[in-house]
Amino acid sequence: MLVGLLTFHTQWTKAVEIYKRQNRLYINNVATFLDKYLAGYENSVKEMARVAADQHKFDGDAKSEHTLRNWMIERLRIMPDAISIIHADNKGHFTRLPYVEAASSWEPGKEPWFTLSIENSDAAHFTVSRDPFANKERVITLSLPVINGTDGSNQGVLALNLNMDKSTEILNTAQSPTKSNTFVMTRGGELVINPGYPIDPAKLKALARYAREFRGDFVMDSHYYAYRSITSESWLVMHEVDESELNNQVWNQCIAILWGILFTLVMLFFCWWATRSAMNAIFMRIATSIRNGAIKPTAVEELILEEIHNSQQRQKNIAHEALTDGLTGLKNRRAFDADAAQCNSDPLAYLAMVDIDNFKNINDTWGHAVGDIVLKTVAELGLRLRGLENITLYRYGGEEFAILFNGISQEKAISYLEKWRITVNTRHFRENELKVSFSAGLCQMGRGSLPEAIAHADKFLYEAKKTGKNKIVSR
Repeated sequence: MLVGLLTFHTQWTKAVEIYKRQNRLYINNVATFLDKYLAGYENSVKEMARVAADQHKFDGDAKSEHTLRNWMIERLRIMPDAISIIHADNKGHFTRLPYVEAASSWEPGKEPWFTLSIENSDAAHFTVSRDPFANKERVITLSLPVINGTDGSNQGVLALNLNMDKSTEILNTAQSPTKSNTFVMTRGGELVINPGYPIDPAKLKALARYAREFRGDFVMDSHYYAYRSITSESWLVMHEVDESELNNQVWNQCIAILWGILFTLVMLFFCWWATRSAMNAIFMRIATSIRNGAIKPTAVEELILEEIHNSQQRQKNIAHEALTDGLTGLKNRRAFDADAAQCNSDPLAYLAMVDIDNFKNINDTWGHAVGDIVLKTVAELGLRLRGLENITLYRYGGEEFAILFNGISQEKAISYLEKWRITVNTRHFRENELKVSFSAGLCQMGRGSLPEAIAHADKFLYEAKKTGKNKIVSR
């Protein structure tokens, strides 16, 4: 009985730790995905601030203003979740895309994102603000000062407003292993992203204090909390689980173990009773045989009360075929063949073939190590830009990639490829003279066999190469 209780206690402790580990893994995944999503836009803002400081003037001239607006429009088009781009200077003048008439009551210099960027120009800042022109009470604002690279003068602040709904969707679509609440807050205890349930402001302050003190998972007010940092550790993704819910899950798992222990105890008692009865009968027969002076062989045969049957379990070795490219982290050619065969029957699926321009010259000029860096960088940018869309990237072979778009319109597929192409074009490498671009061909699937679809995509890719490279051709 004592052994059974100790076993139950051990299993309970292990089950609690397993569920906590699952919740920690869940919050790690959510935080990583959300951080990569916001980091992609942070890199875009940094690149925009750099280009704005190098290529644009902020002297109030109408021609300069027109050039700035056109440039901001181009950047806004390649960021699907961006609501607006704003440039504000120290004199209160601002330029906003989409264009709005200047409101005398709105002073960008009093906005938190403007103040933070002016006071600290070393990094991009994440704040939650209000966009009065888009009728949005809460938007995520990424801001960065525009610093002239020649004389170091401050030329205002560049701000990007992101739709809060996209970040909320990431939290809502994540599947938690336990019934729980997941939200984003600042380290000071201010709520940032709330998927839709009320949270007491005093509770947020207490959570911020606990996070500073424990620096790890903790329990507060009968709730288990796991959290991770995002946006350069200025925000916290907080995962809240009621301890009663956690205990219910552990109990449901351990109740089977408890019933098993009880059943084992009953069976052990029954076996002890049956063995004792059988042995008593055997000893009585032996004693009777000795008393009568004869021991019959049949008395020994009765010592075997049951037959023991041994069963052997066969172990099956499952050969795991590698489906991931070791260099880029993308799926490999074997995975593409399997996935593309399934998608080819869907007329709403599209196939793109992408090839890095002049890749042989890159290897010949800077070496294969730099060529590998280029491959990994292009793959990473493609993965980062795909967001939550049903887009799958593959390394088809060498410097060639394949992309499957499932349930996505041709316009969205082209938009994604263009964003990817522009991002690769503007990527800076350690080698100052290294410029990377790619060409792509896009075709609709489901109109013939898979080899025909691949041939069409390759044909459009060849056309893009032949007509100047660094472009996307589609039909």
